[in-house]
Amino acid sequence: MLTRKDCQKALKKWQSSKKNLNEVLRLFPSNNVFVITREDIQWIKKNNQADYFHIFVGVHERKAVLIYSPIDASGADVKLQEYPFSYLTELDRELRFVEKEVTTLTKIAILSKDLKVISKINKEKLPLPSHDIECQDLILKEIEDWRNNAADWFFKQVSESKGEGIFNMFTVPIEDIGAGECDVIALFAFKYSKVYNQFLPTIIFVQDESELFENSNFLSVQSNVFNWSQPCPPFCRDKDKLTIQED
Repeated sequence: MLTRKDCQKALKKWQSSKKNLNEVLRLFPSNNVFVITREDIQWIKKNNQADYFHIFVGVHERKAVLIYSPIDASGADVKLQEYPFSYLTELDRELRFVEKEVTTLTKIAILSKDLKVISKINKEKLPLPSHDIECQDLILKEIEDWRNNAADWFFKQVSESKGEGIFNMFTVPIEDIGAGECDVIALFAFKYSKVYNQFLPTIIFVQDESELFENSNFLSVQSNVFNWSQPCPPFCRDKDKLTIQED
């Protein structure tokens, strides 16, 4: 856990680090990930009062960190004495991406009046072609795009705006991190935004597939991967509610 004051120091350090390309590239190797522990997830859910929460980017002990901030009913960060955080680190194991398509098979048999089988029909209902979860192939491509192009994106941001366009925080749906029964791996990726007509950084959350399939509400297509997070900038609609930076 980081104290509130240490969180504020970490956020300010990231703000100054964003202006230096070499420092940004040192802090953010494109093949590193964050691990959100089950204890941190349970803490977030216990303190969160909305259907989303905030993840802030900071620098602590010369390492990039994600700081997890719960949201109150008004959409503002909950003011607490300390917050959980994760260091950016190398992945220590292989990561399984699972996508499960659920089909429905309906069997219809018809008997005649004299009890003879006159018809047998099997109707298979395939998953809907459009659903809330993006297909696995697209998500894997988004992750590969970050791994291959993050350095160029950082260079563009630093050279054009001295790093002002680089993310400070992410708004994340609370369901992305699961029920808190297992750790979640958070990976950076590039996702295309129709609003801004460009590729923007996002965070992909990978859960243990057994937890998902036991508790999922998705009937047609199930996945252990979620990617609905939004970066600020540019999505800073609730900027006045980011009160973690205030005393």
